[in-house]
Amino acid sequence: MEDHPKIMAFEAKDKTERFMDAAKERARAALHETSPKLTSLEKGMLKALKSRQRPVKHGQKTTVRS
Repeated sequence: MEDHPKIMAFEAKDKTERFMDAAKERARAALHETSPKLTSLEKGMLKALKSRQRPVKHGQKTTVRS
């Protein structure tokens, strides 16, 4: 019964969100591999994880400071 909310949350996401989540998980798994085979998206996620930055969240406006 505990998995029910988790399953519903997964089903509520669209295909793009599920794809992004899978890429993040694959990048996390690749942190400990010596030469992982990754897609471009996964490589970007891995680079962000290694540099301790959060991946870019699209759809949010940022302010430009001068």
